Amino acid sequence: MGLLVASCGGKDDNNNNPPEETEKELGAFNLVFPENNLICTEGEDNGTDGVSIEFQWSGSTNATSYEVKITNQETNSTDTRTVTTTSLAVGLPKGTQFSWAVTAILGSKTLVSDSWNFYSEGTSTENFAPFPAEIGVSDNGNGTVTASWLGEDLDDDLENYDVYIGSGETLELILENTTLLNTTYNITAGQQYVIKVISKDSNNNSSTSETSFSF
Repeated sequence: MGLLVASCGGKDDNNNNPPEETEKELGAFNLVFPENNLICTEGEDNGTDGVSIEFQWSGSTNATSYEVKITNQETNSTDTRTVTTTSLAVGLPKGTQFSWAVTAILGSKTLVSDSWNFYSEGTSTENFAPFPAEIGVSDNGNGTVTASWLGEDLDDDLENYDVYIGSGETLELILENTTLLNTTYNITAGQQYVIKVISKDSNNNSSTSETSFSF
């Protein structure tokens, strides 16, 4: 009696699988111009009361487009535009305070830059309103946070701050007319809070900034 042994083999299917594509991420980028907390003296006049300013930022790796938000701090109105380049010329009124930020976009992914402030060049003045204060919040790990703020003023007459913190729609005045730059505040873990800082100068000018936080 003969015994017939048959065998069969095949290639390792794993060797035929195409390599997995690395998921693309957005690279860090920075704002370039107009510079932060300065008067923008560069621009092209486009009328008696207007100037065209070219906003510039560095490129974010893999970004397919950018959303530019320019906020008029005096009217609280925002101009939002989307471009595929790293610069954008925008006509603005002269002698006005603005803030601006850029969002890099890749499909559903976004990466937001810092927010910068500037004045558009206009008629000479010695009575500038303060720029909105930059706010930071850090968790102390013991049921409290440390909130800090820092304002800038072109004519160097920033006097004091009013600081509000709270949750929901009601904010509590924590510090009034203070020259302090930080405070400690008790929080409940997981609760959403808002801190608002009003910067005031000696000419009765003011600006407001706020941010939300949760730990």
